[in-house]
Amino acid sequence: MAKKLSRKEYLDSLDPDNLNLDKKDLIDFCHKCIDEWKKNKMANWKFIMAMELIVNGVRITPENVLKAVWKKILAWFWDLQFQNALAEEDGMLKRLRDLGSG
Repeated sequence: MAKKLSRKEYLDSLDPDNLNLDKKDLIDFCHKCIDEWKKNKMANWKFIMAMELIVNGVRITPENVLKAVWKKILAWFWDLQFQNALAEEDGMLKRLRDLGSG
């Protein structure tokens, strides 16, 4: 018999912004980025250092905190993308506005 989920657990299970990866998955992803950047260490040393700091941050952060931060990052990311699109002087949103008002 399946475990009965609480209301919060059920709603969280439907949330696409929940982090379904664990620490090892996040660290593996970071190391893939680092490996790619190491192909040109001189040009990418700042990125490598920054990602190493992120790896260490992930290692020391409790799992429940990572999941809460991930949810916020995704929400902020989409908001930032929208704000960036609005700020783009000759971007797609301006063209869509021009089409819509024509």
